[in-house]
Amino acid sequence: MGANRTRGAVAAARGAGDGRRNLILVVAVAVIAAAVIGGVVVTHARADVPQAGGTYATTVQQDGTVVAGSANAKATLDVYEDFLCPYCKHNLEDPYGKDMTMAIAAGSLRVDYHVLDLLDNETTPAGYSLRAGNAALAAAKAGRFAEFHAALYEQQPTEGQAGYTDDQLVDIGRKAGITSQQFADEVKAGAFDAEIRGQTDKARDSVNFKGTPTVLSGDNQVDISKAGWLSQLTGAA
Repeated sequence: MGANRTRGAVAAARGAGDGRRNLILVVAVAVIAAAVIGGVVVTHARADVPQAGGTYATTVQQDGTVVAGSANAKATLDVYEDFLCPYCKHNLEDPYGKDMTMAIAAGSLRVDYHVLDLLDNETTPAGYSLRAGNAALAAAKAGRFAEFHAALYEQQPTEGQAGYTDDQLVDIGRKAGITSQQFADEVKAGAFDAEIRGQTDKARDSVNFKGTPTVLSGDNQVDISKAGWLSQLTGAA
């Protein structure tokens, strides 16, 4: 931690979750449709998942929540993350991403992703968490949230460095299969900045939020340091 680190942001991002694990390595593919239903922007994506097999659907809600999986899944999780947070990568994404992908593809798990910019001041210059979060929502709208999400964690920059520029984020998206001009335009325009900031403000105000990553089952904290937590929730063997 550098001397110029914002203590509050770091405490929130690393908070009580030192023993936490990182979540989600979902791989979404091929957009089927997008619609606005009752104030919710819905992107139905057919996602082939070579590592895990199967398909799953993703939706983007109007408040910026990215939903992966079926509403009929046995278990639903809320995951709060920041793409700059090393704990999100090392404690959740790396160890549990594939298992979560399999559970989502199998229809036993739904995950509501809340993408935050808590660590926005922890790059030089500041702003990477917001840029990455905005780009992730643009990728979700394009039907490739899972692939883009995985790529951002796989190539996670180090705190204190510059992070990726908009052009670099567009290139990461292109390599994840997103070729539309709309995606590039939304990344460069910060089309979802307000949603990311709103998610962050809402998380800070929640008594259940304990830093990134926070994983909730209903209002209950999930101890992702405990072996077997995911199979217990989903009923997998």
